[in-house]
Amino acid sequence: MNESEYLPGGSGGVWRIRDADGVTRVHRPTGPWTPAVHELLEHLRTKRLEGIPHVLGFDDEGREVLNYLPGETLDPEQVEVRDAALADAAAWLSKFHRAVEDFEPTSNLWRQGEQPIHRENGEIICHNDPGLYNWVIVDGDFAGMIDWDRAGPGQPIDDLAFLCWSGVPLLRELPLEDVARRLHVAATAYGGVSAAQLLDAVSHRMGLIADRWRVGLENGDPGTLALKESGIMARHEARVSAFTERRDEIRALLTEERADA
Repeated sequence: MNESEYLPGGSGGVWRIRDADGVTRVHRPTGPWTPAVHELLEHLRTKRLEGIPHVLGFDDEGREVLNYLPGETLDPEQVEVRDAALADAAAWLSKFHRAVEDFEPTSNLWRQGEQPIHRENGEIICHNDPGLYNWVIVDGDFAGMIDWDRAGPGQPIDDLAFLCWSGVPLLRELPLEDVARRLHVAATAYGGVSAAQLLDAVSHRMGLIADRWRVGLENGDPGTLALKESGIMARHEARVSAFTERRDEIRALLTEERADA
């Protein structure tokens, strides 16, 4: 007999089902964007990128079926991962971005709508939601990334910026010296970007979130509507406002550290 557990979430929730043989799989709702996401995950599998779910097919209810990545996800409002886990997550994101440099999707239909890749502007297919709540953590270490439904074209630094928003985390108030140090950790692990550039990218990425949520609400996207109804959107806007107020102090610390180097 199968054991089923429903896990609520902003993208419509998932069902974690363990079959009679003890194998656990994840069943998720699908949408018009699903073929493009599956094509992306298959490409990443051929690139041997570790720490991603693999598509196993569909169940009798039309939900996609994925293998289960063991570990835990964390709440960025409550916890903060070790510097080593933050560095590993940023390094993994860099590997993912390199793996999709040659990915040419056959569909431009993503959850955000019809979106071709503008490679002349440096776009690739990004995860678009690499928040701490989508990291897979095993014994305190970064082990993978789940919830690929919001993948789609974007700038790589925007992906890294969101990873830091949730993974540093910048979304809540921490000692500014710790924030500056952890921005350096993420930037160094990812490579090719400074902590100051990353800080500026966070502000841009927060604006993109507002734009994408607006489109989601206009399109009646269930996941986006759930975010609004749960109050997540309002809390996010308050966090962005608080971050904007302390951003200049963080930048000053980064400038001081660069001068001392």
